[in-house]
Amino acid sequence: MKDIADSFGVAACGLVTSVLTALAVVVVSRMVGFDFFTFSIWIVIPVGAILTGFAAASGYYFGSLYFHKRAGLSLLLQMVVIAGLTQLLIYYMGYSTFVLDDGRRVSDFIPFSQYLDIILTSAHYRIGRAMKDTGEVGSFGYWLAAFQFVGFLVGGLSVFGFLSTKPVCQTCNLYLRPLFKREKSFPDADSASPYYDALFQHPVDGPEFAALIRTETKAKDQKGAVLVKTVLHGCPKCKSQLIEEKVQVHNGSEWKDADKLNRRVTIPDGVNLLSVFRP
Repeated sequence: MKDIADSFGVAACGLVTSVLTALAVVVVSRMVGFDFFTFSIWIVIPVGAILTGFAAASGYYFGSLYFHKRAGLSLLLQMVVIAGLTQLLIYYMGYSTFVLDDGRRVSDFIPFSQYLDIILTSAHYRIGRAMKDTGEVGSFGYWLAAFQFVGFLVGGLSVFGFLSTKPVCQTCNLYLRPLFKREKSFPDADSASPYYDALFQHPVDGPEFAALIRTETKAKDQKGAVLVKTVLHGCPKCKSQLIEEKVQVHNGSEWKDADKLNRRVTIPDGVNLLSVFRP
């Protein structure tokens, strides 16, 4: 019964953010005359739809964490269905709130299906730096709507991807909570190796491990610099803990993830590292 209730809770969170996102798209379009949802790069790259899908699916992310509902096939199917309904809702909200200059509502004299055909086939897009008008897109407008649906899905599925990578307690099947985070930066890989290579060579409940975790190191943001982010996670139920380390390398202009160096280490039962990580 709890599992069903949690599923409904997550679905409700996703539905709320989807409706609010659709409403925001329509309101902004009415206020400034710019339809963010249809914004594309070179017509076929639906940037607006991707970002809209990400915003709409944010409810699934926070709902899943709150109810501890792991990302699975049922959640994936929900997101696909809601994505289609949200896109349809954006069109329908535009239809139901469209008022002509003479005060008449479009919904009073044409059906929704006809309205949808008109806005899809008579849409104009601008491309290039000169913002050249493409003219009416005609039947290609249906293909553009399909591209936008795919973009919406991509935005939503990125949220699903984030959820899929969250650390989980294998015993309780609950998302782990971040308890403390420490960051260390080193001027280069050679100076980072003594810390990274040696950390888990020591018992996690020993003084050597604690000393390495507590050591403060700070280097300039320069090419070749290494940043190590160490997070202590804990299960809200059984209190088991896990350490997650993510490594980034500076390329001269920004930090880039070094995914192959990322690692997660489960802490033995009965060991509490709060005092080690706590400032």
